[in-house]
Amino acid sequence: MNEILRIQDLPPCSRCGGDLVVTTAGMPQTDEAGQPITLELCKSCDAAKPAAAALLAYFTEGGGHDISRSAEGARLLMEWTKEGMADHGWSWVETPRPSPN
Repeated sequence: MNEILRIQDLPPCSRCGGDLVVTTAGMPQTDEAGQPITLELCKSCDAAKPAAAALLAYFTEGGGHDISRSAEGARLLMEWTKEGMADHGWSWVETPRPSPN
């Protein structure tokens, strides 16, 4: 089951200890220590990654508070997720959807 939790305070970045902009669901993979991998978006750690930088810019520009930009935000979030998955050796594969009857 998928679950969305909204919290006021995000934990610190696990890489640098700084402030996170976004954290998302654990991936279906564990790290070297056997812990679930959770994607984190950090201004300090992720600014040089293309998809992460685009999502950071979206939030910096106020896109997260503009309902007219929700499709853009969803696309950027998906691209960032794909980038984060690739960092851990995973890749996104589109699954064909069955045609409606």
